[in-house]
Amino acid sequence: MNISDSLKIMLAEQVFKRTPNGRPITDFAIETIKASMEDKKNYDQNIMECANCGLIVSSLLVESGCPNCGLRQKINSSIKGE
Repeated sequence: MNISDSLKIMLAEQVFKRTPNGRPITDFAIETIKASMEDKKNYDQNIMECANCGLIVSSLLVESGCPNCGLRQKINSSIKGE
């Protein structure tokens, strides 16, 4: 799944300040979600889903781990529906 396909999910994360799994989202993660949504030239890039908290965000912004919970492993791009 790419960024353009998941804009509604990221918008919901931003508005409700919750991951799709219902976990709370930090202010830093909200800023990361905003950056993912504003980077229109990279809408064709894959998204990543954190195996711990479920945060969905651009794959370009998770090199150092999940921006929400800090998980450094098991950040994957296999999202349901792919």
